[in-house]
Amino acid sequence: MADRKIGRHHIAFYRGWLQGLDIKSLADRYLETGLDLRLAKTTLTWIRDTLRQAALRHGRRGEARLLRLHLAAANGHPATPFPSLEEFQAEYDPDGYCREADLIRQYLDTYPQAANRKAWHRKRLLDRQLAALIWVERLLATDPIAEDPVSAWFDKPVAERLVLADIPTIGALLERIRDRGYRWWVSVPRLGEKGAMRIVAWLRGYEETLGPLPDHALAPVRSLPASMLVQARGRETAIVPMETLTVPEALTGETGSNRHPGRPRIEATNDYQAIQSWLATKLGSPHTARAYRKEAERMLLWAVIERGKALSDLAIEDCAAYRDWLSLVGRTAPEQWPSRLPQTEWIGKRNTPRFSMGWRPFDGPLSAASVRQALTIAAGLFEWLVRVQYCAFNPWDAVSKGRARLEEAPEDIELTRVFSVGQWQYLMDHLHGLPADGHAHRLRFVLPFAHATGLRVSELVDATIGRLYTMPLRDRLGIRWMLKVLGKGGKWRAVPLSERVVSLLGAYLAHRGLDPDPLANPPETPIIASIDGNDPVSSSGLYKAIRGLFQSAAEALRADGRNQEAKAFDRASVHWLRHTCGSHMGSAGVPVNLVQKLLGHASLATTSIYTDSDEERLWQEITELEDASSAH
Repeated sequence: MADRKIGRHHIAFYRGWLQGLDIKSLADRYLETGLDLRLAKTTLTWIRDTLRQAALRHGRRGEARLLRLHLAAANGHPATPFPSLEEFQAEYDPDGYCREADLIRQYLDTYPQAANRKAWHRKRLLDRQLAALIWVERLLATDPIAEDPVSAWFDKPVAERLVLADIPTIGALLERIRDRGYRWWVSVPRLGEKGAMRIVAWLRGYEETLGPLPDHALAPVRSLPASMLVQARGRETAIVPMETLTVPEALTGETGSNRHPGRPRIEATNDYQAIQSWLATKLGSPHTARAYRKEAERMLLWAVIERGKALSDLAIEDCAAYRDWLSLVGRTAPEQWPSRLPQTEWIGKRNTPRFSMGWRPFDGPLSAASVRQALTIAAGLFEWLVRVQYCAFNPWDAVSKGRARLEEAPEDIELTRVFSVGQWQYLMDHLHGLPADGHAHRLRFVLPFAHATGLRVSELVDATIGRLYTMPLRDRLGIRWMLKVLGKGGKWRAVPLSERVVSLLGAYLAHRGLDPDPLANPPETPIIASIDGNDPVSSSGLYKAIRGLFQSAAEALRADGRNQEAKAFDRASVHWLRHTCGSHMGSAGVPVNLVQKLLGHASLATTSIYTDSDEERLWQEITELEDASSAH
């Protein structure tokens, strides 16, 4: 860890404190550690000692003493500054027309505290103190440069987290932010969105030496207009996000062979505009909107780049070829790949931001379910285009939606993305064995809450106190707790909460400094909050925290030599919690229609996967038979 450097933001923070301003507000404005009062006081002490030592090294003992004094008013309010008589005259009577006696009278009427000897003495000391601060600022204050280690500028815990994420220098930090954009912090352990925003704000304060940050580093990409994405990447005819795609004039769709004669019912003259009009009509969660955009984008890129056709030129044979292509991409040997562009041109690293030059429309081969969803969305797009009289017919009506036949084994014959009862118990025991910090306190509520309710991640972070309600029991005195949940497709459902979950919620709220009675808190209070306060947590932030727990459990299993068992936790996603809820309820004999109601499934067939247990029974029978045979 390098010695920390004094920056202009440190001097501004210390100057405000010398003048009696609130230290918490100053920290929020100037320090990367934000509203943490303990760290603000620690930083204040470090700045004071550093300034004092610098003054002593240069033989300025008077300044060293001055810089340690806190001359704020005794009542805790800032000391009210007032000018000297000469300064007052320069502003009030610059031409010297007033007699000295009149000038002094006017001065004392304006600044009566000037007659107070203590106030006057404090004012003189404060002036000398601020002058000493200006001198030491010129001596010590420096601006960060790209080669500086992060430990030279950030508090030790923050610097250590950055180093663990392979960000050792300010230059590496800038590169990470410019490459990954607003969500650069996802790979940094225990940083979070708020901490990342403070670091970005700090960097922006030194743009003169470090250079400006791009727009995609200051706000989520989905909130930026397409023009900013174009500015970040530029336009080209290649496999790029469709906002930045330059489509050859002949392939824009303005004269597509499948265009409906006459003017369409939408304000669109080409295929890209038609897709945007279609997307604008879709309701639902941001995840749903991104899924529709992704599939329309893939098909548009394939039509223009691979097929050399406009989207509104695609015929039945083209759609059949696209169906087969989706099934083959990412899972075909290079020498057997039938298309013009190699598969590697279409596949990139998962979660690569859209503004990055490494973005690709795929991050690997599609599962059978993903292919079916892609084809359903594609057919739905064309059905809508026909309905609004942009296209003349829907070529997908004549194409079977089945997946191309492959020799590989199916991904899931059984429901494998679920924790068994034993795995779940191990996970909870591991969680309760972790240090009781803010992360552990939150997860000790979140996991039982998710397991009992089967909520999706987006539904977990969307839940608020205002959506809780109680109902009297029918057959006995008592109440039941319920939670109103806004699910997929904008549909509401009522989800029951057990007494245990409500008790855990009360303890979690108390840990956050709130009333343990849930309904005694403001209705907008999030049920699951950020670590350092009561602000809502993002889906990505909660996902990262839960995945971190899964990884921790996997590491503990490996440390015990149980490598095979650790693999399940390595590959587990947060959605496993929802599957685990359904699976455990199905195993306990809960009727499938009630499980469907809890999880908000549109189809009973979707829920029925949680009730099938024939495979394990078959395994038990074979195992017992083998054991009996080996005994003879």
